[in-house]
Amino acid sequence: PPPPQQLRLYLHSELSTSHATHGITPHEDYFQYSSYCTRRLHRLRHSQHVKRDLVHVRLYKSSLSTRIADTTSNNSSSNTAGNKAKKYAYRSIDLTNLPSTTLASHVNYFLEPLYCAERCWAASLALKAQMNSLVGSAADAAIGGGNKKNVSELGGDGLQNPRKDWSVGKFRAQSMKRLKKAVKYAELLETLALSTKPDAGDEEEEAAEASKAKEDAQPEEGMAQPPVDEHTQMEARAYASFMRGNLALEMNQWQTACTQYQMAMQLCEALGQGRIVGNGADADAGNGNGSTSSGNVQQLELFDFFNSRAKNVIAPLLKYCHYELQEKGLSPTEKISFLQSSSSIISDGATTDPSYLQSKLHSLKNETLQTQATSGSSMSQITFREIVVPVETKDLRMALLKIQDLKSEWEEEEKERGKKKQNDNTTGSSPSSSSSPDDNDGGDDAKFMELLSGYDDAVSLVNKELKQLAALKSGPAVNAKKFQLVNLLGYSKYQKLKLVMGRNEELTNGIIQKCNEGDDDEGMTLKHLEEVAHLYDALLQDARAVASLPGGGSPDDFDGGETTSSSSSAVVVEDEFYLEANANVLRLRSLRCYYLARMHASPLVHKYSEAVALLDQAERLANEALEEIGACDQMENGDALLDILEKVAAEMRGEKCRVLALSYLSKSSSIGSGKCLLQRLHDYNIPSSPKSIAHVPPKLEPMACKPSFFDVALNYVSEYPVDELERAMEEYNGVEAASSGILGWFRRG
Repeated sequence: PPPPQQLRLYLHSELSTSHATHGITPHEDYFQYSSYCTRRLHRLRHSQHVKRDLVHVRLYKSSLSTRIADTTSNNSSSNTAGNKAKKYAYRSIDLTNLPSTTLASHVNYFLEPLYCAERCWAASLALKAQMNSLVGSAADAAIGGGNKKNVSELGGDGLQNPRKDWSVGKFRAQSMKRLKKAVKYAELLETLALSTKPDAGDEEEEAAEASKAKEDAQPEEGMAQPPVDEHTQMEARAYASFMRGNLALEMNQWQTACTQYQMAMQLCEALGQGRIVGNGADADAGNGNGSTSSGNVQQLELFDFFNSRAKNVIAPLLKYCHYELQEKGLSPTEKISFLQSSSSIISDGATTDPSYLQSKLHSLKNETLQTQATSGSSMSQITFREIVVPVETKDLRMALLKIQDLKSEWEEEEKERGKKKQNDNTTGSSPSSSSSPDDNDGGDDAKFMELLSGYDDAVSLVNKELKQLAALKSGPAVNAKKFQLVNLLGYSKYQKLKLVMGRNEELTNGIIQKCNEGDDDEGMTLKHLEEVAHLYDALLQDARAVASLPGGGSPDDFDGGETTSSSSSAVVVEDEFYLEANANVLRLRSLRCYYLARMHASPLVHKYSEAVALLDQAERLANEALEEIGACDQMENGDALLDILEKVAAEMRGEKCRVLALSYLSKSSSIGSGKCLLQRLHDYNIPSSPKSIAHVPPKLEPMACKPSFFDVALNYVSEYPVDELERAMEEYNGVEAASSGILGWFRRG
């Protein structure tokens, strides 16, 4: 027989109706609601279709829902003398033993654990309310001797109350016991919703097949479909997460409570936005009788219900747990990591303002940085131009630690962008769309500017200390201190310039790659060439600033005369750092000259003599840069820079030949054909507009079909489709026959 259709249950709507009609929503009467759950469970269990599996009497011990340990332990007692009491004795039930098809046959299999959890939850809150009223009445009696009569929700007045002698600890223990049982039943509901247990007959057949051929057995064949659809599964998971969060909240386990409440809020928001759609949602929404509009209205009401639950019920509890967690729960580093994950989850939901968490996160980061800067365990020294420089100032250490954290965050975002770019390439979108300068999102730019401002803060701190030492007389101690600060100044400026240059060069390479991989045949237009030349101009200025940075040498050679950042007469130390900086300057000068030459040689400018001169200069600078970079053994990414520059040098030679040809053609003009230069090498008639040297790609030309062509083409011809051609001819003949006659002309078309 075909498997039964998956059920669709609106669990939260069912509970909302029960809460509103039995004392929870308006009056918070948990004792009345607990009594209602007991009566409702009796009706659910004694339904004719599920009575055998849900009733606890021994009469139905052969049911699959009977706990396996219970059946094995009572086999001997069932075979004893006819004791009628044992026939109707209690039996343990385990609903997870039921197959998925049985669970999908009736909704009571899911409503029974749901109302068991609700009854335990209501009893727990009723005990908590009774405990609070007991404590409040005792406090009133101790303060003013007021009315000492205690009216309980669970047992009438104080004289008939069986819990009148209970202590606060016993109330607390019983309340927690009930709440743990509620979590147990909620997890059972979640397990049943996700159950894929097959029938017993299917298990026996699969076991026989597996014994015959174990190698061909597939474990997926033993899995049945869940008894409920995805919507009901998500509701069961949300309910179980909410119950686990309530238990963790009562036990003061703030981190666990935050995790469970976040999960419940995410699931409710997903259900409220309609991102989870089960099988047959539209049919179930209207019950098969209503119109499509009524089903849509019910769906909209359901979406509003879940959004309201996430915003008004779960979000306040989550915010309270965050507050308690921040106040008492974790160490500073653990708080930072947990608040980062919490703020990211909440910001994705768009139901809770994450500004509170962000402010707490920033304050915790500042506290951690101050602790590390005070202890001196991190950023106590830096290395610049092969010199180890100690960082003795607390403020400067804190600024460098802040830069380190900001840089790590920015690099993580860059890695995520790279992964997204690779995914876009694999899915078939534009491979260089994320490399253009206009595609940088606001968040990335904000992180980058914040990192640059961190370097500026470090530079200002070093300059402030240098100004304080400028008024002192030169001496060994003062010069040594100035030497340290000058190297710290050079280090901070170099790191900032290196970051800016790397970003600008990435933008430049993105523009070039986008133009080279474009679908059009134009390549780099004048606008693109101007953008690349402008970026190389900025890169050249930064590279010259790197070459003139202070620092390097040894403390003995430092006289301490020039310490300010604006001094231009500082002594240049020709070390490895200086040679690498000069080699980079030559490389950027060569690339800038090359793209300026291409700008002058463009059709809109056509200044070919200036372009030839710039190409000669670019080729000369490229050769010098290749020699300098090859001499620097420790240069960062030196091999990659050499490969790129060699390719560009080869392009320069080809571009020079093209510009020379265009320059010769532009000197004279006459009326002639519009062929390109490649097609009229032996034709001395020069056209009036010599713009094209060759057609790329070559134009298609007609060719004569010789017999050898048909012999080759015959190898690629498949069998002749005789049947299809005959069918087409019959249809055509039928149309022609129908269109004949006096009125045939009107039947055409």
